[in-house]
Amino acid sequence: MVAAHAAHSSSSTEWIACLDKRPLERSSEDVDIIFTRLKEVKAFEKFHPNLLHQICLCSYYENLEKGITLFRQGDIGTNWYAVLAGSLDVKVSETSSHQDAVTICTLGIGTAFGESILDNTPRHATIVTRESSELLRIEQKDFKALWEKYRQYMAGLLAPPYGVMETGSNNDRIPDKENTPLIEPHVPLRPANTITKVPSEKILRAGKILRNAILSRAPHMIRDRKYHLKTYRQCCVGTELVDWMLQQTPCVHSRTQAVGMWQVLVEDGVLNHVDQEHHFQDKYLFYRFLDDEHEDAPLPTEEKKECDEELQDTMLLLSQMGPDAHMRMILRKPALGLPGVWSCVCPQASLSCSVPFSLLAPKNS
Repeated sequence: MVAAHAAHSSSSTEWIACLDKRPLERSSEDVDIIFTRLKEVKAFEKFHPNLLHQICLCSYYENLEKGITLFRQGDIGTNWYAVLAGSLDVKVSETSSHQDAVTICTLGIGTAFGESILDNTPRHATIVTRESSELLRIEQKDFKALWEKYRQYMAGLLAPPYGVMETGSNNDRIPDKENTPLIEPHVPLRPANTITKVPSEKILRAGKILRNAILSRAPHMIRDRKYHLKTYRQCCVGTELVDWMLQQTPCVHSRTQAVGMWQVLVEDGVLNHVDQEHHFQDKYLFYRFLDDEHEDAPLPTEEKKECDEELQDTMLLLSQMGPDAHMRMILRKPALGLPGVWSCVCPQASLSCSVPFSLLAPKNS
């Protein structure tokens, strides 16, 4: 038994010793040892062999203690990471100050992060080890080279972890997608695709109530708009929707909170970017309610009084669901605006999420 245990321990550290060598010093035998180990790792189990082989040639092993900061929100990244063991906290601050950053989720085994190095986009969050963790690290120049050579494989592999996010209520959970293929080179994902194929009744109702309220109180917000010689029918502007929501109820305290509430509708396809290219953003971008997708879009009817009475309840519902939607939007944020490039690698990865409401609440003056 002792001999068997020693042999297992030796084999489990052998691949790490191979990774500790400089890439140019790794022999073909070293690469084979690393390859055998990595193909058993959840984050890489569906990777194309050629892609995984290249990762074995250029990646590095990192063993970090608890409380180590990999990078801070706003930093320009230099590395991409995959979690082999342990877990890391994702922290976000509205002021970009690490003192008031709050944890919005935890990344576990099988997740990966850092695609912003493809275009030098500032990091969207601070990442800190929650416990002793083992990571696979790829430097920016090597990750860019992998992307250029294996884009068709990587675009399908870097998919959002739909089935693994835990929210506060089972009724509001994202539907599991256990059979979602990881490699879809011929069907590129679009960043703003809805998460649910069929909107829930309560979100459909919420969208109807908000649309009717806008048409009754500020009808100029929903109209045909022109941009770059193209006309977009019956749409709203993201910044105007945020402004309007802040004016309607005392339960909305900040623009960030309002963005999360509108994102709830975007996730269910009740509100959509006109070209399906964006999540909800507080910018001059055009969004259209589902009812306005059709030429014969209904106008507010005798339901107006009923909708007015339900408006505050709808706002309360969206304010409760908004933090989770906002968190999912952060995790699904695409790099480079390229289809299928997401912030987490594996739909079956260990990832638990919770967003403190304090993140979206106003700061004390």
